[in-house]
Amino acid sequence: MIDKSNIFKKRKVLITGGAGFIGFHLAKKLEKQGYIIDIIDNLSRGRFDYEFKDFVKKKNISFIKYDLTKKKFPLVSKNYYLIFHFAAIVGVTNVVNQPFEVLTKNILALKNLIDFAKTQRQLDRFIFTSTSEVYAGSLRNGLLSFPTKESSLLTINEEMNTRDSYMLSKIYGENMCRFSGLPYLIIRPHNIFGERMGMSHAIPELIKKIQSDKKVLNVYNPNHKRTFCYVGDAINMMMKLIDTKKSLNKIYNLGNTKNEIKILDLAKKIMKILNKKKIIKKIALNNFSPKRRLPSTKKMTKDTGYRIDSLLDNNLEKTINWYIANIS
Repeated sequence: MIDKSNIFKKRKVLITGGAGFIGFHLAKKLEKQGYIIDIIDNLSRGRFDYEFKDFVKKKNISFIKYDLTKKKFPLVSKNYYLIFHFAAIVGVTNVVNQPFEVLTKNILALKNLIDFAKTQRQLDRFIFTSTSEVYAGSLRNGLLSFPTKESSLLTINEEMNTRDSYMLSKIYGENMCRFSGLPYLIIRPHNIFGERMGMSHAIPELIKKIQSDKKVLNVYNPNHKRTFCYVGDAINMMMKLIDTKKSLNKIYNLGNTKNEIKILDLAKKIMKILNKKKIIKKIALNNFSPKRRLPSTKKMTKDTGYRIDSLLDNNLEKTINWYIANIS
């Protein structure tokens, strides 16, 4: 049996936004395989918590606090094998309140990183993290089918809302990668969840509210449907994609096509796991949140052979236990 840690021992990886949710979980996976990892994060959203602090103490891990929108790049290495770009202005509140910054800074950071990537002599893949939000315009216009394929038509409206700024920056970013001349891989995450994902997501928000002393639980957009994908499964998909040449210069949905669930039923499931009882108040919000997300993962499965076999209830329980232990 081949020891892959020896194969990858001298391969260098750059992860932007590596102090954040998916970037950090990916870094831990790559570190176990023996990669040398540099992490760049401006910590505007990433967390310098005890887990990250302990992680960057490892001998093959380096951390640089830096804003990628600055012109002078902080690295001089020309030997990165993989570059993962997770850094961006994200989060509904940030996006709604800073639409111009989302458009300009997300694009500028990507432009600077692409320019740096072009100096690399051993680059196998530039991995750009897009979003499931790129399908939002088509859904709004009744043009989207489910499960949603990567080849689905992407549309925008003449009248845009502030939330659309994130979607636009990612659609533009995807095409920057396509026309950059770099060997690229584009992923579109769909509702990834798990330990250390922050608080501004449906699952941790529900955990916090259900754990509170309030008798009434407000459930927003209760009939919206999602398929949630555990972060461990998402990382396994990414590892499979970077391990095959079939994924070169392609776009893939990153998500779970099973266990579609209404937000209302998700709230009830979390209450059951926490053994809590609440009076549920259903509240419909006009916050431009997509009414349904259900990705097709056939393309990813065809090219990698990977299929998710973990269970939503088990992954929810692991996530809930982490939040109870770590978030007061």
